[in-house]
Amino acid sequence: MVRAGMKTQPFKGRVVLITGASGGIGRAAAKAYAAAGADIVLAARRLPELEDAAREVASLGVRALPVRCDVTVGDDVTRLVRETDAAFGGLDVLVNNAGQGLYGPLEGVGEEQLRQVFELNVFSLWRVTREALPLLRKRRGAQVVNVSSVLGHRGLPLLGGYCASKAAVNAMTESLRAELAAEGIRVLLVSPGFTESDFRENRLHAEGWRQDAIPLKAMSAEEVADAMVRASRSGRRDTVLTLPGRVMVVANRWVPSLFDRVARRMAVASKKKDA
Repeated sequence: MVRAGMKTQPFKGRVVLITGASGGIGRAAAKAYAAAGADIVLAARRLPELEDAAREVASLGVRALPVRCDVTVGDDVTRLVRETDAAFGGLDVLVNNAGQGLYGPLEGVGEEQLRQVFELNVFSLWRVTREALPLLRKRRGAQVVNVSSVLGHRGLPLLGGYCASKAAVNAMTESLRAELAAEGIRVLLVSPGFTESDFRENRLHAEGWRQDAIPLKAMSAEEVADAMVRASRSGRRDTVLTLPGRVMVVANRWVPSLFDRVARRMAVASKKKDA
């Protein structure tokens, strides 16, 4: 774990751009990369929270550039990359973290809700990455770090829309990894499990559906951020976080029929509970 004040600063002189940086994992990641020596570009829609996060980052002795940006808007993303280039002349690491959840049965989810989640989780990731690639190409050893979820590796009941969006992130990451390999740009995937953040409070819900507290120990946003920086430092291609998350991914890979039965029981329990 890299903390401010330590001699080891593997990202000193590097520039890291993080979307969704005003809170949760994005804000924690901004501080973790800053503690490792990086200058940080923080992008998010909520300006007061964004500026507050930038002040925290700057207090670690690095440069912090807050840019209000709605990543679902093309002009905002173009301006974000332009301001990054003007301030730093390039980009070393792009962290695609902005995202939104969706809870409820697929038949109860509205089409507009599903489109909204895909717009932020999938299309915005593509949009920001495409705009940022010219800057990344200026720097040797550049990286794209895509934040997915353990739920991108396996669909679960009442989370199908969100799972589908993160599965798309996983597939896009694999494709981009191959496409950029010859240019020396590494593409990493970080898949958090249940995380203590404001993510669940801000997600969309099908009408009449709310989820109780998760009966599993959650990681803190800071723990996720530290794991992200370690993966970025080592160039680890895939990082799946939390023990339950890793068990789920392995079980689905090797004994999918068993996990199908587990998922069916989860669906039945949810229907009885909400009946």
